[in-house]
Amino acid sequence: MRLGIPQLCTGLVATALAGGAAIAGPALDADPATTPTATTEPKTDPNTGAVLTGDDKEPEVEYGVGLRLRNARIPNGILNLFLDRAAGGSSNVGIGGELIRRRGNVELQLGMEFEHLTVGSGVWIEKNKPVPANEADYVLGDKDGSSLGWFTLEFTFVNHAPITKWLSFRYGGGAGLGILTGSLKHFNVVCAPGSSNSNPEPGCVPGGSSKFGGTGTDSDGYNFQQPVAYSLPPVFPVVNAIIGFQVKPMPQMTINLEGGIRTVPFFGVSAAYFF
Repeated sequence: MRLGIPQLCTGLVATALAGGAAIAGPALDADPATTPTATTEPKTDPNTGAVLTGDDKEPEVEYGVGLRLRNARIPNGILNLFLDRAAGGSSNVGIGGELIRRRGNVELQLGMEFEHLTVGSGVWIEKNKPVPANEADYVLGDKDGSSLGWFTLEFTFVNHAPITKWLSFRYGGGAGLGILTGSLKHFNVVCAPGSSNSNPEPGCVPGGSSKFGGTGTDSDGYNFQQPVAYSLPPVFPVVNAIIGFQVKPMPQMTINLEGGIRTVPFFGVSAAYFF
């Protein structure tokens, strides 16, 4: 609906013109010496609380560096949305650095972070492929040369809504790229008769020729007794969504408590110093 926007605008313009003419008339005859001057409240910097002078039209650009620690988590419950069985979720602590450009309440970050990705070692069963009618995966996790990690590089815009001079609500988002390091290996396993999705062990655990399907090849064309690395993309997109709080013990230093999504859920803490 337009809500009478053209008529409303016409009325406002007419009112403004009429009001301006009424005010302008007496103003021409008024004595400047006796005319009261308008007063306005001083403006303050939303970050520091300092009073801004007439020359301070807007906050200056500041640059800083930061360090962050984050715990990236994939709960078992989330994995079970896509699998019939997962041997365990993932919980990993990553360390990273930040280059930050700040102006007022807005920050632009260039973040770099590395995490070692550990997943549960054991029997994983694909969605809608029950055992023993189908092969299961026995994921090695961090065993027998299986070790996976990722390095990420991303830009993130973060805004702050001040609550007090030293505390702000923090929210933002961004995107970047992730580069996988290492590999995640598994065995394709033909489970023993009597195995089930709810009770796959020991029938789906590698350890004997019958549990590897003999000396033949698996559905990927590999020998059943040969560990196989998953075919994962070397580079993938990273999507950020962040909420949290920023504590400012001094104008040049910030401490952030935050959580959200960085392709996978995370929570963490970071600190930055501005020059």
